[in-house]
Amino acid sequence: MLHFWEEQGGHQVYGEGTKTSCFPTVEVGCPSESRALRPIAIYPVSGTVEVVFQYLKRRPPFGDEPLRRALMERFNTVDGTDLAEAKLDLRPSFPLEVFAGHGEDIRAVLEWFVHETALAEARRPFDAGSVQAAF
Repeated sequence: MLHFWEEQGGHQVYGEGTKTSCFPTVEVGCPSESRALRPIAIYPVSGTVEVVFQYLKRRPPFGDEPLRRALMERFNTVDGTDLAEAKLDLRPSFPLEVFAGHGEDIRAVLEWFVHETALAEARRPFDAGSVQAAF
């Protein structure tokens, strides 16, 4: 799954706390204004995967509630997940076994996440002055 994430242009960030953690992350924006987005946090020791809506709600394009809701709905199509509507602004989780056992379904959700992020980035207005300076 993590190799698939890299094929989508992402990378992994690993936690430094007492719990082992991995955050599949994708960088968006131009190099001088790059920002990181991550859809999930993986905790192998506790056996959970969190969908980090709490983190995403402060980051475009997922600051838009309908887009977070669409992400939740896509995760909920995966057998074994049941992310509650009431947790759309929190960090609901599902078992790591679901992540490992339903690779194709999870990949489809993560691919959608990357696609929506890239689409929103392509639609962002750019500063004409920065384009002028590049020439």
